[in-house]
Amino acid sequence: MTTSTQQAAPVVTPSAPKKVKKARETGRSPVMTWFWNIVGLGIAVVMAFPIYWMIITTFKTNKDLISQDPTFWPSSFSFESYKTIFDDSLFLPSLWNTLYLTLGSVVLGLVVGFLAAVAVARFKFRGRNFFIVTMLVVQMVPLLAIIIPLFVVMNGAGMTGTIFGVVLAYLVFTVPYVIWTLRSFIVNIPAELDEAAMVDGCTQWGAFFRVILPLTLPGLITTGVYSWIQAWNEFIVANTLMSTSGQKTSMIWLTFYSTTPTRGADYGAQMAGGLLVSLPVIILFVFFQKKVSAGLTAGAVKG
Repeated sequence: MTTSTQQAAPVVTPSAPKKVKKARETGRSPVMTWFWNIVGLGIAVVMAFPIYWMIITTFKTNKDLISQDPTFWPSSFSFESYKTIFDDSLFLPSLWNTLYLTLGSVVLGLVVGFLAAVAVARFKFRGRNFFIVTMLVVQMVPLLAIIIPLFVVMNGAGMTGTIFGVVLAYLVFTVPYVIWTLRSFIVNIPAELDEAAMVDGCTQWGAFFRVILPLTLPGLITTGVYSWIQAWNEFIVANTLMSTSGQKTSMIWLTFYSTTPTRGADYGAQMAGGLLVSLPVIILFVFFQKKVSAGLTAGAVKG
């Protein structure tokens, strides 16, 4: 007597479409996904339109600039605005002054701030917590509140009207930012790595250059980029301390160029000047974009 066993056929269910499956995983319907994409695209267009308008204005002719009806595309491209800017004898010297000030403040700020951040993060001393809180409080004080005492001190030292004096003044807002930012990066580096390097024969400075410095490089780049932006766009300190020598930075030049009544409303040249002054910062940020993003997340684990 033979018995036959019947096996039930497996139930085949149709696989869900990829979009539906993805919607189930994210908990959002395709309609809402499209909705938020459109909202994000609209916000991006609104934020990018002023930049587009500034760039396109630099290529417009005077006829398009003074037209009652705004034109979103020039009838004919003209480089007269850029020629007007470069014909100004003060434009390039002010740009070089800004470059010197920014380089000096960023380099000195990173050197002084980095060493101070290592001391705060690695060594225990009396008043360390008070020092850390002071660095945070200093960043909250507006420059307008300290510009008069700063001018009195720099004038008494005979450093007003000099590039080096303005660089030292820029350290007032550069160094506290560097210390506060780099401290979080250094805290995330285990102290055991320093001890292991010294056990292997490194001195304390050797451990600094072989362990701390390479691991803090993303933070140094991030801090340096933001310090560069702060120094490049600064106006109040430079305008106050350099007024005695007649020298100008690019921000001072651009402000006075746009407000001189004898020149008239040359919107094309003003936009061209603003674009040329902003271009180095934009290029720097785009060039270091990946390293800045990595640096921002690298120091966000511990505080």
